[in-house]
Amino acid sequence: MTRLDRNLQSDVPQSVNNKPKNRTDGGGATLSQLRLLVALDAMLRAGSVSGAAAELQMSVPAASRLLAQLRAHYADPILIREGRRMVPSPLAATLRRRVAALSREARLLLSADRLPQAESGLDRADPPSALVPFPEAPRLPLRVSEPTRAEGEPGADTLLRRLDGADDSGCPRHRLAAHIARLSGGAGPAPSLSAGQARDAFEIVLRGEADAVQIGALLAGIQQRGVAGPELAGLVAAARAQRPGPGWQGQAPGLDWPVYPSPRQRRPAWFLAAARLLADAGTPILLHGFTPQPGPVATLLSALQIPQVETLPEAEAALDRSGIAFLRIETVAPQMAALCNLYAVLGMRTVAQIGLRLLDPLRFGVTLAGVPFSGGGGLMTSALTHLGDGRLLSVLSQRDVAQATPHRWMTLVLSGAEGETLTHVPPSLTSAPEGLPPGYGPEAMLTALWQGRERDPGVTAIIRDSAALALMALRPAQPFATHQAEATRLWEDRAGRLA
Repeated sequence: MTRLDRNLQSDVPQSVNNKPKNRTDGGGATLSQLRLLVALDAMLRAGSVSGAAAELQMSVPAASRLLAQLRAHYADPILIREGRRMVPSPLAATLRRRVAALSREARLLLSADRLPQAESGLDRADPPSALVPFPEAPRLPLRVSEPTRAEGEPGADTLLRRLDGADDSGCPRHRLAAHIARLSGGAGPAPSLSAGQARDAFEIVLRGEADAVQIGALLAGIQQRGVAGPELAGLVAAARAQRPGPGWQGQAPGLDWPVYPSPRQRRPAWFLAAARLLADAGTPILLHGFTPQPGPVATLLSALQIPQVETLPEAEAALDRSGIAFLRIETVAPQMAALCNLYAVLGMRTVAQIGLRLLDPLRFGVTLAGVPFSGGGGLMTSALTHLGDGRLLSVLSQRDVAQATPHRWMTLVLSGAEGETLTHVPPSLTSAPEGLPPGYGPEAMLTALWQGRERDPGVTAIIRDSAALALMALRPAQPFATHQAEATRLWEDRAGRLA
């Protein structure tokens, strides 16, 4: 441990209200403030207070006081909790590279007697510039070597400055390479991209200007570290920018309802009946997903007479006619669909699958979606905060699609630019719904239920509570029980006819 590290353990003010008298203006930074920068570097690399405390060889309470000092100094949270981890605030993300270079240089200066000869020429390189241009020749097999730097090879701080310079490069692939390099980080947890950096990266990808290897590196880099809210927001903003427009112009507030079930999903998509129920009552509903293959979605789309459309004008026309439409995402957002189809190549979900849930093609501003991963509610809230608009009701108790589970507790997260609200809905059934009776498939059962020729309390409860979820997304101020009562009334008053 260097002398600078030891000094971090002393002279820590006991109150976060004792803000430094001199901030960073005019060169008047105090010694204690310079020590805080070393602590900031450790926290950003470790991604937690406890990790920084271990690195700095101090107690966790002492490191917590340093974080409080940093927050007071910058009037910024610095580290923000997202799910189970801490991520840098937008301000901290902009400081990361400069603080890392400063901290590294301080340690080198304090260890000058052990400084390798090659290090002394570290800053003799050319001024900061864009990354080295991509070679046009075919790619060669990668070579590996020991982690030692040859004489004249640029050091970490020089490379960081070059990354900053690449931001201004006019070449899309150079900028994308800089964004991917940021994801690799250095020692400690890899950093996340800011919303602006992520939007630039994904706009390059969605415009078809990225190298194929870059696309894989970008998606894998984000997924390996864990998707962050700013990155999800950047992807959604980039996808929306591909199809600018005024959005929904109808009179009634509409609801965006993503339909992206797992290919292994074999449970009937009863929530589609809830969507039809609300559409018949005057609420425009836009469903969107991949072109339905033979299975639970295609079967009930046909039974419910929900039109399948391929363009936004067709979707608006269908909403005007029948109040509901299923939009095939491959035609309206082909690059996003192609990113999602990389699942077969990468063998894992990526940020693209999550982004489709926030796409909101007609810009209704209200979405109901299933979130198939833990911590998804907090991630969605962070993304919407960075986007600055929109509202999402996430159903955490169901995989992939927003379908009610009345036989067990449902966890709901209402997310918006202003924050999030968590709701737990108790079960309304004492046991799981039974399977369909012999001779009935989903289409035949739904038609018989809708026409009143059959009764199935389990399926009816799923449809009713799924409709209540939609009503709660539209009118979140009312309790779920109120929406259940309205959904029951809508079911009892349904037209009763399906062709």
